[in-house]
Amino acid sequence: MKKLYKLDKVSVVGMFLIFFFMTVISMIVSDPNVSEMPQMGKWLKLLMYAVGTLIGFTIAYWIYILLLKNNSNYKVTLIINMVIGMSIEALLLTIIYLIAGKTNVWVSGIAGFIGFGSLGALNWRYLEVPQSDKIKVSVFTGILFILTLF
Repeated sequence: MKKLYKLDKVSVVGMFLIFFFMTVISMIVSDPNVSEMPQMGKWLKLLMYAVGTLIGFTIAYWIYILLLKNNSNYKVTLIINMVIGMSIEALLLTIIYLIAGKTNVWVSGIAGFIGFGSLGALNWRYLEVPQSDKIKVSVFTGILFILTLF
């Protein structure tokens, strides 16, 4: 796992693109109205999901940076942890929707618990910041989990 955090910037961008496409695919798969839309509506929905994913990731990353503003050398580790945790959640939601055909708060809760739980565990273990900052990051991760339920 330590080798993963020593990636160059191009590899980190590649990991972010994997997360981005997994999240957008998860949103498209779980929307039952997409198949009945005209072609222009599908493209607009895809654009809306892509912009929403970018804005959501950017806001979460910005808040994490605000919480860790007195530290250094954590940004690559934080991005990789966020990508891994949120990709696990998107993958689980996609698989569950494809198997069950619907989602509800319990499905989102279980997938979110696993995804954000892995994000919190990775942040707790591999972020090289003081313990007080790890507690702040863990609390914010819990808040993100609760926000994804609604």
